[in-house]
Amino acid sequence: MKKTKWMKKMGVMTLAMAMAAGMLTGCGSSSEPAADSAADDSSAATDAAADEATDESADTSDASDEGSAVEAIKARGVLHYGTEDSALGFGYLNPETNEYEGLEADLGRLIAQELGVDVEFTTVVTNTRGPLIDSGDVDMVAATFTITDERKQSYDFTEPYYVDAQSVIVNKDSGLKTIDDFDGKKIAMSAGGTEKDSISAITDANIEFVEFADFSEAKLALTAGTVDGFAADSSILQSYVDDDTEFIETKFSPQPYGIATKKGSDLSAYVNDLVQKWLEDGTIDGLIEKNGIQPSYEEPAAEATDAATDAATAEATDPAADEATDEATDAATDAATDEATE
Repeated sequence: MKKTKWMKKMGVMTLAMAMAAGMLTGCGSSSEPAADSAADDSSAATDAAADEATDESADTSDASDEGSAVEAIKARGVLHYGTEDSALGFGYLNPETNEYEGLEADLGRLIAQELGVDVEFTTVVTNTRGPLIDSGDVDMVAATFTITDERKQSYDFTEPYYVDAQSVIVNKDSGLKTIDDFDGKKIAMSAGGTEKDSISAITDANIEFVEFADFSEAKLALTAGTVDGFAADSSILQSYVDDDTEFIETKFSPQPYGIATKKGSDLSAYVNDLVQKWLEDGTIDGLIEKNGIQPSYEEPAAEATDAATDAATAEATDPAADEATDEATDAATDAATDEATE
């Protein structure tokens, strides 16, 4: 009986110990996943922070690369350059050679050479010059692009590499001689050009302006007689004068041409430095002569007269000053001689 009770007691104690051990084991197994989870969370947070820092560093590097248009062109290996294909002497696609020719095409090749890359030409017309810069299809445009205050709000321009003047060509039998003769007449111009504003500023004549996609279409309209005149920059018009057409007497509105780039781009300063250098060392003068471009903008008569007057005054003043100086010197010499004699 006692033995039975003892065995029962031992059994209960054993069961209790087993249950305690089970509880301890159970508590241990539930705490280990919690510890592992915390460690995993900490590791994940560390990895995420590292990844984020890496991404930010990459983003910063990309932003830096994207911010430099000059470096982007060098990395690409090609300069995307916009110019015209119908402006003889400036930007002209020769149908026989399929090569771009002219002052502005030559400038594109020189800029590409300085960058150490190839040049890819894209044909632009007056009303696509700006949009193609905006879209990034071209890095810059040199296409008889006149520098105006309004345009400078949207694009950067280099120093002018050429200054033109506007005029109008007409059929020789038209009887039109000056801009005031166009009252009630039609004048063709390239879409997006400045001719309408320039002409309206110098005459009260009632003129209808008809816009065309490019210069060649405007000239065809003049030849066909659907317009009475064709207005553009004089150097461009010179390319379209033939046996049946001539310039009117009026020339107006100086047109300074610059190379346009995206506003605020580092490419702007880079190209401007090149243009300034080429203006100073005679490179651009040589290109103008090579491409047969004749100066068309002449200093207004009043300014020329003033300059001549200033020059004449200077010449007249210099001999008088020299004579006065000589007389003073002679007097001083005589005085010194007299004192020495006494």
